[in-house]
Amino acid sequence: MSWSATCASSTPGRPSPYKYMENHLYFPMFVDLTQKRAVVVGAGAIAARRVKALLPFAGRITVIAPEISSQIADLAEQGRIDLCNRRFEDRDLDQADIVLTATGDSALDADVAAACRLRRIPVNAASDKQLCDFYFPGIARRGNIVAGVTASGTDHRAAKEITEKIRAVLEEEKKEETP
Repeated sequence: MSWSATCASSTPGRPSPYKYMENHLYFPMFVDLTQKRAVVVGAGAIAARRVKALLPFAGRITVIAPEISSQIADLAEQGRIDLCNRRFEDRDLDQADIVLTATGDSALDADVAAACRLRRIPVNAASDKQLCDFYFPGIARRGNIVAGVTASGTDHRAAKEITEKIRAVLEEEKKEETP
């Protein structure tokens, strides 16, 4: 028996509204990643920014890429991330809990996203919002206060501006608390 056969719709006879939501909103959900493994495919500027943003949150970060930026190499040398200096292979997902792909190669990002979907691993692809199970937010943080901002993949500039304003507010509050 399928789920739809066992659960009543909120409005009998009415089809699900989800298939009609073209520009749907993403629910802001804060997740404990301290015991999780994040896999990042790619090691360029976008991947480096995302890795740096994940560092305070993720228990273990593995970066996989044949070409490594100096920022990623430095983090690996410091022991802050694991580094696989080679092309992505499906087996790289064996222990992954969450995946970010930012390779600069849209076909590779699509392949990584497809492999994640087969394994039911949430994935974010920097090259195509249609491949994303979640959006990587702009993050504003002060101590244990964390704010995440997204425009649901529609306006990165607006999300960045709002994130910067929140950071400024948090910084101002920090100054007011300091005697």
